[in-house]
Amino acid sequence: MNEVVPTALVARSRERAAQLAPGYPLLPPSGRAVRARPAVFGPEDAPPVRWAIVLVKGPDTEGAARVAGRIASKGVLSLQNGWVRERLRAAAGAAVPVDQGATTAAAKREEERTIWVAPGETWVPPEFASLAEWLRAAGIPATATEQVAARRMEKLAVNLVINPLTAVLDVANGALLEPELWEVVRDLVMEMHPVLAGRGLEPGAGGLLEQIRRVLIATAPNTSSMRADLLAGRPTELEEITGVLLAWARAEGRSLPRHEALYRMVRALEQVHRGESFEE
Repeated sequence: MNEVVPTALVARSRERAAQLAPGYPLLPPSGRAVRARPAVFGPEDAPPVRWAIVLVKGPDTEGAARVAGRIASKGVLSLQNGWVRERLRAAAGAAVPVDQGATTAAAKREEERTIWVAPGETWVPPEFASLAEWLRAAGIPATATEQVAARRMEKLAVNLVINPLTAVLDVANGALLEPELWEVVRDLVMEMHPVLAGRGLEPGAGGLLEQIRRVLIATAPNTSSMRADLLAGRPTELEEITGVLLAWARAEGRSLPRHEALYRMVRALEQVHRGESFEE
């Protein structure tokens, strides 16, 4: 990205910025390792920018949004997992466009090395069209579209099944294709579909199941982000994913017992992996 337009990385602290300043190994999909050396700043030192992209985990949304809203002159875009749009806007407090896109791009960290697993597809609101051009020039397929809300809802729907279920079962994504577990996937989809359809989800239940199947096949050996967070003892994005669905269901007077059970189990496992005593 830095070869296309000057780019800065805002780390979570000055200490982390100092650690990243010398650069870090980046393995892109081409397989040829490079050393990424963006300009790195702590939150207090972040410079003015045209566009700010928020890429933090869900629990860190407010802190990152406040920094992004302070420094961006054109807009603030989130490409985070889950549904954080309203929280992002409230925290950014900016006079510029603040919105959430959707992406299927994937990366992971292995110690100090970043592995860019797949460029995927990225969708952003029309107000972010010039940012999408820069992303495309940097090799990240990106489209500015009026359909971004639908793409965002589809990604949430997929995450609502894969993330908590693989985290609770402690399995790779592809395990959910096994016949016994695929029945659980189907039941979760059928239970949540009316809530999501009422909020703009376009595929029918059958279409969503097929979409999830394609994702599971393409990412079969992968560890979902929620499973990885649990195993590392980090906070998960449960609230931004399942918590959002349950809140929407409660507002409609609906009960989603399967998703509620998954929510409780992930919460319990968070305590276990952090070494805390279990509490109901």
